[in-house]
Amino acid sequence: MTEQKSQYTGRILHRKPLIVAIAVFVIVLVVAGGIIGYQKTYAGRFYPGVQIGHLSVGGKTTAEVLEALRQIERNIADKGLIFTYQDKQVAVLPVVVGVNDPDLAKTILAFEWTPTIEQALAVGRTGNWFQQLFEQLGALVRGAAEPVYYQFDAAEVVTILKENFSQLEQPAVDATLVIEAGEVSVTDERSGEGFDYQLAADQVAVKISQLNFEPTELHFAPQEPVIYARDAVGALDEVKQILAAEEITVRADGRFWKLNSDQFASWLEFQLVAGAVAVGVNRDKVVTFLEPVAAAVDVEAQDAKFQLSGKRVTEFQASRDGKELDVEASYQKINEAIRLGAGGEVELVVAVAPAKVATKDLNDLGITELVGRGTSNFAGSPTNRRHNIGIGAGAVNGILIEPGEEFSLLKTLGEIDAANGYRPELVIKGDRTIPEYGGGLCQIGTTTFRAALAAGVPITARRNHSYRVGYYEPPVGMDATIYDPWPDFKFINDYQNHLLFITRIEGNQAVFELYGTKDGRSVATTEPVVYNIVSPGEPRIIYTDELEPGVRRKVESAHAGAEADFTYTVTYLNGEVKEEVFHSRYVPWKETWLEGRVPTTTDELVEPAEVQ
Repeated sequence: MTEQKSQYTGRILHRKPLIVAIAVFVIVLVVAGGIIGYQKTYAGRFYPGVQIGHLSVGGKTTAEVLEALRQIERNIADKGLIFTYQDKQVAVLPVVVGVNDPDLAKTILAFEWTPTIEQALAVGRTGNWFQQLFEQLGALVRGAAEPVYYQFDAAEVVTILKENFSQLEQPAVDATLVIEAGEVSVTDERSGEGFDYQLAADQVAVKISQLNFEPTELHFAPQEPVIYARDAVGALDEVKQILAAEEITVRADGRFWKLNSDQFASWLEFQLVAGAVAVGVNRDKVVTFLEPVAAAVDVEAQDAKFQLSGKRVTEFQASRDGKELDVEASYQKINEAIRLGAGGEVELVVAVAPAKVATKDLNDLGITELVGRGTSNFAGSPTNRRHNIGIGAGAVNGILIEPGEEFSLLKTLGEIDAANGYRPELVIKGDRTIPEYGGGLCQIGTTTFRAALAAGVPITARRNHSYRVGYYEPPVGMDATIYDPWPDFKFINDYQNHLLFITRIEGNQAVFELYGTKDGRSVATTEPVVYNIVSPGEPRIIYTDELEPGVRRKVESAHAGAEADFTYTVTYLNGEVKEEVFHSRYVPWKETWLEGRVPTTTDELVEPAEVQ
């Protein structure tokens, strides 16, 4: 019996490795089957645990997630980014609205959903098989919060907040110098309070990355004066020494201007120099004094500008070196001279700027024929817009672009202000309308873009408008917006010779042409494909204190959202082909009205966009 039991036990022990192997094999099959089933279940879907900001996307398709993200974007476009302080609330829209000119629309917040979705979808799909499995398990257990790709103009938000909330602040006041009837005294300083606008903008940027659009509350922060009366008293002897100088003469470019002590006495103020209180002159008052000086001294640098006559270039503007009063450096010299009580003469700083293209180079530039032409129509434009288009077209007319040079439209246009002939238009910032310059200049940007495309040059900076603008359609998607200081429009002259930029206005048509020497390249642009057309929805009302209560004013028409693509192909003589797809995305834009706010004790808060 014992022998039989021993034999039975032996057979069991002999079979045990086989049983274990079979069990392991079955477990491996089950696990592998589970993994394969898991992979199949989520093929083309986001793995469980994946989030975009606070939005859970696990198990959803890219189309479902894209629609959810676009719904969030629509909510923000409708309600804006909300900032509050006590009973005051301001909604900052993702696009600044131009009251009479869509060219003044400026994007403050723009989402980039394609890279956002691609990044989230890549969780569990990068690296080798084991790395993918590890990422999938990590997302399931710990979660995987992926970033939101977006562009946010925090500086513009700070500007808007200041324009809407600054009246509630009590700025700190420094101790000040008072000179009356020859007597010198000091007024006391005063502490104050002001908003930390940059902190609010930074907080919003964090919220955007999390798709969290709850209102952001502004907070007062104490503001202390820089100059205290107790520290300023010791500087009073300097004032007497300064006033003892009877006269100061400032010179620039062979001219001179005299200042007596009564004149510059009103400029005197306390300043902090190397941590100590000293006496100097107020910068704003000196700059005002220097304005007529600069007007007498300044001569704008002028490149040679040309027109074509047959195959030769004829001059219509000779080159001229420029000179300009360096206002900041000149202020520093005046401040130093008066602060030291030196009196005598101060030589102002005048900078010389040579012309980039000289007249003597007239016929050596290789400009013989048209290489590209762009046109756009601005029929229906209001008077100020038409005026600004003419000013802008004149600013770029006759410009020469050197071989290899990157052309910047904003740089070429120069300062966009009243001094250069531009007229302002109103834009909506928060609940206020603010005059700004630049209306009509996107007509210049768009027409330049089309001329550059026709010439087959590399485009290095181009942004489409935030929403569709009738002036640039058809076609959809071949526009370019500019807005000082950004965005700009740029291209590179990759021809062997100079390019000559000639502009003209023919009725309601802007015609921009680039002349040079053809080099055998050919250019092709496909017709834009328009898709994802989105209805703008119901009208939007922005409440303001600038209109009588209940009074409404329409400031913007509705624009359907859309996307548009076209392909730009340049084939060079050596057979090289360069191809680029220009993608434009236009947000749906509601008809927008301003309405006078009815005074209440507490303004109703706009509900934040919900993230499902």
